[in-house]
Amino acid sequence: MTNANTHQFISDESVSGQEFRTLRNNIALQVSRDDVPVLLMTSATSGEGKSYVAANLAASFATEGKRTLLVEGNLHRPILASVFDLKAQDGLASLVDVALESVDVDKLVVDTKINRLAVAVAGESLADPAQLLASAAFKEFLQQVKTKFDIIVIDGPAMADASEAGLIAELASGVVVVAKADGPSKRLVKQTIAQVRDLNAELVGTVLNQA
Repeated sequence: MTNANTHQFISDESVSGQEFRTLRNNIALQVSRDDVPVLLMTSATSGEGKSYVAANLAASFATEGKRTLLVEGNLHRPILASVFDLKAQDGLASLVDVALESVDVDKLVVDTKINRLAVAVAGESLADPAQLLASAAFKEFLQQVKTKFDIIVIDGPAMADASEAGLIAELASGVVVVAKADGPSKRLVKQTIAQVRDLNAELVGTVLNQA
């Protein structure tokens, strides 16, 4: 199911484990009203395992039988191409300054070696990700992929990059906050949760990452 490059992020054991099954089922119940839920995974700061949780959660949905898309929303520090051993290609960064009618998701979405799991990588880092995330082209991208997938998981930026996380949260069905077990203080996690709620986004879960 997995290859050498993905083992540190995605493994048969983690995807099939009780923790991710429980997380997947709990989230699915909370966003069941949406035909194609869009989940934003965020954290208080970087380095809390948000990408690990996002990748395994997406793989868990895929193994359940859902057509799942993992979107790289952290355009400051793109890593998913490396994680999934993908060759260099156009990514979401190519949508900057693209006309609405020129958005072609087939050029941006790539199947992985995990059945029913596809990814849309950043392609390259952006100095100003907000320019892309606030664009009509990015919104059009999300609208198009909703017609092709059952659920979309966005590996987003940390809330320390609040403006960027907020732009994605406005487009999401729900937000999941990831906190590392030995990471930031409870105060900082509570502050992050408050930020999510201030954005009028729906908090659908918090995850204590012990990986």
